[in-house]
Amino acid sequence: MKNFELFICPKCGKNLYAKALSLYCDSGHCYDIARAGYVNLVLGSKRTPSGDGDAAIAARRKVMAAGYYDRLYAFFEELTPEGAFLDVGTADGSLPGRLSEKFPDTSFYGTDLSKYAIEKAAKTYKNVCFAVANNAKLPFADASFDTVSAVFTTVFPSEFARVLKPGGKFVRVTPGKDHLIEIRRALYDEVRENAYDDSLPEGFERLCSAELKDSFRVGRELMPELIRMTPYGVKSDRERLKAVSEGECEVSLDFRADTYIKEG
Repeated sequence: MKNFELFICPKCGKNLYAKALSLYCDSGHCYDIARAGYVNLVLGSKRTPSGDGDAAIAARRKVMAAGYYDRLYAFFEELTPEGAFLDVGTADGSLPGRLSEKFPDTSFYGTDLSKYAIEKAAKTYKNVCFAVANNAKLPFADASFDTVSAVFTTVFPSEFARVLKPGGKFVRVTPGKDHLIEIRRALYDEVRENAYDDSLPEGFERLCSAELKDSFRVGRELMPELIRMTPYGVKSDRERLKAVSEGECEVSLDFRADTYIKEG
């Protein structure tokens, strides 16, 4: 269910209202809704394209369509999201997009700094409100959301707490120690474990943690796309990277999902 009225003006902080094909605030600031159905709420020089570009987003969409996040989608479906749900760093928008199909009475939102990503997401998932926005300063009023999710993205706990309702949930997903371990072993002589931050975000209480494990068959056509959507494509020896990109294998998927409750 699409509802632009949770957005606030990034210039003055007043509520935004949809009228025709734009969003307006009482101060007279105006933001056009793009033909694809999203709004860009990043100001000034920061409107220069940031985040993932076309190639990375296209690769991500192919990998997701092949079932890469199916175990993760199932986890979020088990949460039965209600009210208003925000996915920060949404990239291709597949998480709120898939959930919007299962829970049509819930309002879903997605933000990302990449204009390319948001444009593709908005064209694909018509029932989600997407915005180009910065996670560190979200364009939403205080206490707007029942759930905020952050999957493999930088988190700003105080900002997420601000936009969450009292008792709202913050779900953070990070890579577990065995995530894509087969690819990492092929690329590096010394494989470091993915770091896990066990600290409690300020303003939250820990509700539960879950380890979500799965396997994923990556064929020759999909392997270059998987590499392209990870950091390995720019942090690996070129010869090894070429060899891995031309191969195929079964890879381990290992997600850690930590769920927190906003205090107060």
